[in-house]
Amino acid sequence: MDGAQNKTICLITPGHISSNPRLVKEATSLAKEGYNVHLIFTQYVSSLVKYDQEILEANPSWTFNALNWTPQNLLTTFSKIKSGLRLKTLNLLPNNNLQYILNRNYGWQLAKAVKVKAALYIGHNLGALPVAVNAAKANQAKSGFDAEDFHRQELTDDQHSSDYQIKAEIENQYIPKLDYFTAASPLIANLYKSLYNIKVQSINNVFPKIADASVINTQKPIKLFWFSQTVGPNRGIETIINAINSISTPLELHLLGKFDPNYKEQLNQLAAIERRKDLFFHHTVSPDQLLRMAGSYDIGIASENTTPLNRNICLTNKLFTYIQCGLAVAASNTTAQSTFMSSYNYAGKIYHDASGLATIINHYHENRTLLNATKKACYELGQKSLNWENESQKFLILVKETIG
Repeated sequence: MDGAQNKTICLITPGHISSNPRLVKEATSLAKEGYNVHLIFTQYVSSLVKYDQEILEANPSWTFNALNWTPQNLLTTFSKIKSGLRLKTLNLLPNNNLQYILNRNYGWQLAKAVKVKAALYIGHNLGALPVAVNAAKANQAKSGFDAEDFHRQELTDDQHSSDYQIKAEIENQYIPKLDYFTAASPLIANLYKSLYNIKVQSINNVFPKIADASVINTQKPIKLFWFSQTVGPNRGIETIINAINSISTPLELHLLGKFDPNYKEQLNQLAAIERRKDLFFHHTVSPDQLLRMAGSYDIGIASENTTPLNRNICLTNKLFTYIQCGLAVAASNTTAQSTFMSSYNYAGKIYHDASGLATIINHYHENRTLLNATKKACYELGQKSLNWENESQKFLILVKETIG
């Protein structure tokens, strides 16, 4: 392995880099440490392509392979048809082709990864795990994987479901072959550690330090904020609507993410008539825009459900975004969030149901001094402790230990 190969690290995701902030943060840190960064990713949502491009333009030293899978790209139409037919066939075949079910572009990504000749291949999201491991094997290199979720129970706790069985089989086949493994919460790390009897490093979903963008709110209506890649059902949004329906004081609820018009109408119908004018929908923005935008709100709501298991044990990037941007946090009582908030009880409050969330909102409405002190404490926590500048050191040490 020559010197250039020793300094090259390849990061892989089946989706957009703009929807994978953990990958982008890792790539940024690696480049600052002097590594050659190469990305392999797929684009399938037209509105996110421009955000991918913004990230690449801000990091001109990175090299990359990107497959444009969006409907507007006619060059891939034939490939999509062929890939769709292949997937239908593969669903009828034994488990040795499961990597194509989780990542329909597995073959393309693996071919590109092998050509990179990297010292280390890092997979993000489960569809990239086989790519990283097999590319490393082909080039006698090292492989790592970042589990942002407990993948086999992302969608269901039913161990007889095809989703669970496919993901568990992929994990069982490839995780034992990794040279290092990171996870996005302590509880996810502990579960994988117990399953495979391996070292798993927990790395929180924190962000780089930012200039203070939070606002002091002494009299204006409380502004609530919730965001995700998708505004959809089974994300706790209905509980938020029910909570604000029971509150008589003026407030605003802002929801950001990709949303279906029919679901938007369902939420408007769920909101009390007098509340519909207080409900705002925002389309997806770039990661940098999101951090600037979040500071204009008062309370960030981390509304994770307790099922399936992954939702109960994950710590999402929305939780850390709220803290980083100086919002008070209202978090649902999942095991992971309750454990986290017990350690940082000055950052906000835990709620169990719509009534509990309404109580928190009313409490902050009536105690603006407490609201603003909590917002300030959260911002300072993000600057002093819960930030990528600190958390990235765990990642960089792992990389150095892995490739020597």
